[in-house]
Amino acid sequence: MSQESDRRAFLIYIGAIVLVGLLIVLGATLSWNSTSTSEQSTLYSREANP
Repeated sequence: MSQESDRRAFLIYIGAIVLVGLLIVLGATLSWNSTSTSEQSTLYSREANP
């Protein structure tokens, strides 16, 4: 019984670590995409309004 509960706790722990890692990667990707698009919009605005 103890081994079964230990295994479940270990799987939950690993799952939580993987989930947090995926959230960090997703957040970094969205942040990088938003900064690259904002740089493009400032470039276009500079061309439109010299």
